[in-house]
Amino acid sequence: MKSYIYFFLFVFLGACTQDKVSYEENIIVKSGNVYYNLQSLESSFKVMFLSDTHFTVEDSLGYEYYDYSKRMGGFAVEPENYGISNGRENALLVSLEKAKKDSVDLVILGGDIINFPSVASVDSVQDIMEQSGLKWEYISGNHDWHYEGEPGIANEQRARWINSNLNPLYQGQNPFFRSVILHGINFVLIDNSTNEIMEEQLAFLKGEIKKGLPIILSVHVPIYFPGQNIDYSCGNPNWNEEHDIYYKIERREPWPANGHTKVTYEFCDIVTSEPLIIGIFAGHTHEVAVDYYNDKIQYVSGANYAGSDVMIHFNKINSRK
Repeated sequence: MKSYIYFFLFVFLGACTQDKVSYEENIIVKSGNVYYNLQSLESSFKVMFLSDTHFTVEDSLGYEYYDYSKRMGGFAVEPENYGISNGRENALLVSLEKAKKDSVDLVILGGDIINFPSVASVDSVQDIMEQSGLKWEYISGNHDWHYEGEPGIANEQRARWINSNLNPLYQGQNPFFRSVILHGINFVLIDNSTNEIMEEQLAFLKGEIKKGLPIILSVHVPIYFPGQNIDYSCGNPNWNEEHDIYYKIERREPWPANGHTKVTYEFCDIVTSEPLIIGIFAGHTHEVAVDYYNDKIQYVSGANYAGSDVMIHFNKINSRK
């Protein structure tokens, strides 16, 4: 472990409904807040992570996609309800008000902010974020780019929609990976919404590690730590067609019969072993969970539509004598 991080952890875990205690240093997790107490910071600051708002609003441009959007969109995609949202933007607005009140330096939207890539939904989210006045970054979730029943494999669908309808949410940045350095912490965002990692993303992570700064990694799908369940599907050895129970419901191609690529496994090995990566923040499962492995924390946020978000506090501490 690098000397600038004193890991003696007093951790009050907010996983599910009970607080639990683990031991390491200078990370406290309690009631939807994560506190990092570090010497390496330039100054104290806060960041908010949220995911899974699953917002929908539609207009006439979405009519041709009705067959693909009707399950996730519900009443909001019916022509007589165009312009009437499913109401889930209200949870996002509450989180953003909290972020403004606490003067956060960055809001990270961790995927599945919308139910599918309709122009109306994207425009509404973009307007909400721009009107908030907050600095924000976005990575996609599997629903953001998926029209259920649309032909094509996941990589093809994602590439199509992030380069068209979803494009404004990236604010001119690389949609697959990017980083933001704040006060001595490197916030790395990588889109793993297909459950897989591309070679370019692996190379990017290796390059970010070479910068030598503590890294907070944001992804949509939680990273598999040994012993976890199939819901933590990025890097899970059981991620394969045999264990894919949702592909018929979601009307998509099943997961590959042979599971993950070597690139994905290498990426996850680095994430779970690299000391500079001091935290992973994810969503996808809609349930709060906190896990520890090799002196690092993975915080899986609950669904934002149900009121969940996580405030990450970075507190500068004095050197120990």
